[in-house]
Amino acid sequence: MRRLLLSLLLAAAGAAALRAASPLDALEPARQPRLKSIYSGVHDLRELLGKQGRGLAVVFLGTECPVARQYLPKLNELSREYRAQGVQFVGIYSDAGVTVFRMAQHAHDQDISFPVLQDVEHRLADVLQVTTTPEVVVLDARLEKSYQGAIDDQYSRHGQRPAATESYLRDALAALVKGEQPQRRQVPASGCPLERTAPRRSSDPRTYYKDVAPIVQQHCQVCHRAGGPGPFELLTYNDVAYNAEKIREVVMDRRMPPWHGLLNAEFGALLNDKRLSADEIETLVAWIDGGAAEGRRSDAPPSRRWPAAGDWEIGQPDFVYRIPQPFRVPKSGTLEYQFFRVKLDLAEDRWFRAVDIKPGNPEVVHHISLHLAPATNDQSYGGLAAMALLYGLNGELARVINDFVPGDTYNAKTYPPDQAVRIPKHTDLIFEVHYTPNGRAATTDQSMVAFQWAAAPPPHEVLTTVFRVPIGGFRIPPRDPHFRMEDTYYFAHDVEIDAIRPHYHLRGKSYRLELIERDPETDEITSRRTILSVPVFDQAWQRTYELARPLHISAGAELLATGHFDNSALNPNNPDPSAEVVWGQQTRTGEMFSTRFKYRRVEAPLSDVKAQ
Repeated sequence: MRRLLLSLLLAAAGAAALRAASPLDALEPARQPRLKSIYSGVHDLRELLGKQGRGLAVVFLGTECPVARQYLPKLNELSREYRAQGVQFVGIYSDAGVTVFRMAQHAHDQDISFPVLQDVEHRLADVLQVTTTPEVVVLDARLEKSYQGAIDDQYSRHGQRPAATESYLRDALAALVKGEQPQRRQVPASGCPLERTAPRRSSDPRTYYKDVAPIVQQHCQVCHRAGGPGPFELLTYNDVAYNAEKIREVVMDRRMPPWHGLLNAEFGALLNDKRLSADEIETLVAWIDGGAAEGRRSDAPPSRRWPAAGDWEIGQPDFVYRIPQPFRVPKSGTLEYQFFRVKLDLAEDRWFRAVDIKPGNPEVVHHISLHLAPATNDQSYGGLAAMALLYGLNGELARVINDFVPGDTYNAKTYPPDQAVRIPKHTDLIFEVHYTPNGRAATTDQSMVAFQWAAAPPPHEVLTTVFRVPIGGFRIPPRDPHFRMEDTYYFAHDVEIDAIRPHYHLRGKSYRLELIERDPETDEITSRRTILSVPVFDQAWQRTYELARPLHISAGAELLATGHFDNSALNPNNPDPSAEVVWGQQTRTGEMFSTRFKYRRVEAPLSDVKAQ
């Protein structure tokens, strides 16, 4: 009997050894890996696995590793194949110098189709004993290691084969979905060493008044002041010092200042670029890490005077037009877009050289678009019919002269002396307003626009066109983290583009605008030059990107816009990952994909722009 009992105990112990516990189980809560998404949300592996997941393929990547770059198409293919079988791929960036924004930029540029996350302090790499990029760890539904090592044997640090002869990762995944163990549990990965060492920061003392205040004043106070859209003020030493840890995180992630667009240097630079330089980030972080010293008040820069709540950013206007009557916004619920006609019916064309759109109640105004419409009738606008009448199917009817979007510098625009915008005679203004109830109490709004008139018609007329994917143009599948959509734009005449604004709703993930050329016989793309890239689109900060140097586009040249949508649970703004999402006006339930251009015809005023 004793021998039988001992045999049973030994068998049970052997079985338990085969089912090795997850390497995460022994970690103290404070040492658990912190995985940051492109949205800076923190996640863990169990969340990424999901309740019904069969396993995870955890792929360690690097922004500078050529071997990892070579494997990305194959990883995308495997991810698509095995996602339908319950295996989730995740890309992990553990290198010390990779920020959240740099990670997002790399994933966007390389078109990585699965979620990517930053491994803060390389904790996950340490616990999984990862040393190389690319290196993959396959975890089963219990987060126990099933396989670790190379993807296959095609690429290595010192060479490459025409094709793989061994498919280690594919074999491991096939075994995983069958509930089996792979024949090979570990194969050494070949690539680039993981960069765990961060450079030592300067020990020079930094003080608030001498080093930090100029940065905060230039980049932060435009929002973080009384009446600004920021959630708290950053006007004094105490304001900044008592928010130091928050500031450290958001500037390291490049979430703040909120600026998401990157212009290809071939086409110049962007105006009003709010990004901090590497030296400015270094200064802020070193000051915080060094104890946030105050320093001498005599070192402080002169205070800046910010516009009061009632001031117009363009200066004294010549005329202000308001929505005819205050509009009542209920406490809660979903409102259709509202359209308000403001009668003009001018006898002659009128030109404005500056425009400033203001919400009457910023708390409930999501955005405003200002249209021109014929004054020959009193047609009212409402619902989807209004969008069709004002925009047309693809945007070809749009006569938008400006917009208001929170935080956009183009809300108040003064044009150069040789430029202005025309309001044709016998037209009216149409305010298109998207309201979002505040959830506390019903309130009212009476939004407005201010103009400064031009003394005479200018040499160059500024025009606006909107290209958009039409109603019924797309369906985003449930839980898809990387749904791709493309649209092409053509101008009928040579134009100079001065500003670009992409637009999505809550599931918009990234955006790219390219100038492309095609083979006339096969229609295949033969040349592509990126103009504007937005690696992480933030619906709360829908920027108009102004170009310091106009972008010349020849008549008939093809512009290709590529949008990606994240309908997964990792998207912190996604109200329902289980929903199939179609075109819709409402931010929470529908989606849009459009691009607005501010441009001038090269030789003469132009009003006909063709979208295909």
